[in-house]
Amino acid sequence: MRGDIDRVVDRLTIDPYHAARAERLKHPFTGLRSARIGRRIRLLYRLCEECRTFGDQSRRPIDCCETGATPARTLNLLYLTDHYAGVPDDFSFP
Repeated sequence: MRGDIDRVVDRLTIDPYHAARAERLKHPFTGLRSARIGRRIRLLYRLCEECRTFGDQSRRPIDCCETGATPARTLNLLYLTDHYAGVPDDFSFP
C-alpha cells in the first residue's frame, strides 16, 4: 500500500489535475481534489494554484492559504480514506 501511495503522489506532482483519475470535489468538499489509489482508497488533497483561482481559501483554510507565499503548484495532502466508507462532512485538518 505504501508503494502505491508513493507512486500516486509522484504522479500528482507531475500532473495534479489528471493523474490517478484526479477530480475536483463538490458540495461539502468543494475546494478539495480526490485521486485514486487502487480501487477503494482515495487521497484528498488541495492544489494551491486551484485554491487561489477559485477563491477556496476560506473553505477549510490551511497555513499556505494565509501566507499566500506558497508556490502555485504546491500539493497539500490532507486525508486518506476508503472511498466506500466515506469521509465525515466535518473532518478537519490543521
